[in-house]
Amino acid sequence: ALAVAGALTAPIAAQADATLYGSLRLNLSNYDGNDLNFSDNASRIGIKGSTELFSGAKAIFQFEQFVSTETGAFGYNTGSGNGGRLASVGVTGDFGTVNAGRQWSPFAIWTLFPTDILVNSDNSGTSGYAAGLHRLNNTIAYISPAMSGFSFAAVAVADGTDGAGDTAAANGEDLDAYNLAVKYSVDGLTLAASTIGLEPSGDNVNSLAASYKTGGVYVAARFQQDERNGANEDSYELAGSYTMDNTTLAANFIDDDNTTEDAYSLEVSQKLGKAAKAFVGYYDKGTTDSVAVGYRVDF
Repeated sequence: ALAVAGALTAPIAAQADATLYGSLRLNLSNYDGNDLNFSDNASRIGIKGSTELFSGAKAIFQFEQFVSTETGAFGYNTGSGNGGRLASVGVTGDFGTVNAGRQWSPFAIWTLFPTDILVNSDNSGTSGYAAGLHRLNNTIAYISPAMSGFSFAAVAVADGTDGAGDTAAANGEDLDAYNLAVKYSVDGLTLAASTIGLEPSGDNVNSLAASYKTGGVYVAARFQQDERNGANEDSYELAGSYTMDNTTLAANFIDDDNTTEDAYSLEVSQKLGKAAKAFVGYYDKGTTDSVAVGYRVDF
């Protein structure tokens, strides 16, 4: 029976190289005016992999879900929904990468993540100005290979629906949104720019990012201009870290027009072995501050 089972599963295993991965994260936080809160910190689990196609090209796939360490269920924090993070299939090779589905936007990868460096995701600042643009649904994307340090990306979003109060005949637009981005990297320095166009409103979200790494020192800055909801809001963030052996000191400062108060965070994280981290952090946003400790295991 074992021989028969092995013979049946061997061809399947040979067809695709799949990896199960995840990150389980817990926080104990104390915000002003609130009781202690032992909560999930954006835990997730997924599977990704590739399989050979032709002339060195590979088919790629990824599926990732939020999981809650509070409830043991799929879904963000409460486990009652908002479970999907990523789900895409594509092709990659010397020509670059073409990917389709729900995936990270170049806006996020190249201009948001450089300053999103805190282990405590609650204090990273990304939720305020990402606002649904860091992961995009119904997309097809192309990312070029690096050419003398330069890369570019283009994403089209088409979900088959029109904007509120709009009709296809009225707007004449087939795309719901697009994201164009460019990046340049050399000797530890990375510069990136991104623009997102939204239809039928015609609003744009433009962002710039710069980062530099040398030895254990990392610094980054970003700027974003957001035209959504009839506004023209600017956001700025500075972030930096210093790593000594297994200990990292990190900080960020955020000035966001969406809020009336600036915010900053300070954090110390300790790497425990190859896949675990513990941290303690402080967050201040004008009239509100908090202290948090947390533990994270990646696999």
